[in-house]
Amino acid sequence: MADTISWVPKRLNAAPIVFRGMTGKEVATLTLAGLGVFTPIGIVAALVMGMIAMAPTVAFLGAGLTLFFGGTIMRRLRRGRPTSLMYRQLQFYLACKGIASGEKLITRTTRYSIRRHPPLKPDFRKH
Repeated sequence: MADTISWVPKRLNAAPIVFRGMTGKEVATLTLAGLGVFTPIGIVAALVMGMIAMAPTVAFLGAGLTLFFGGTIMRRLRRGRPTSLMYRQLQFYLACKGIASGEKLITRTTRYSIRRHPPLKPDFRKH
């Protein structure tokens, strides 16, 4: 008898919910996006007010707000859908715009065929 399970349910290996219905990857993505957006705003605020501590304060406050409100938005967007759907949608959008390669995605509309013929119906007539 093997020490490992030959089959593993999908949900067993799924990333756990960490904060406001988001996985760790989504939390990190939103936090970095918030830092990226609010760091320049914090630098401008620091230069205007003459207080250097405003830059990291505004950056981290903005990242926290992005995480708080972005979590609500992401939870609504993902409700009842597979966990990887949003990543595929982003990948598809970037591939359609030509920003990223879409080699693994179908990015054009056309008729696809699998080249299978319909099954033959058995002939039950008596000879």
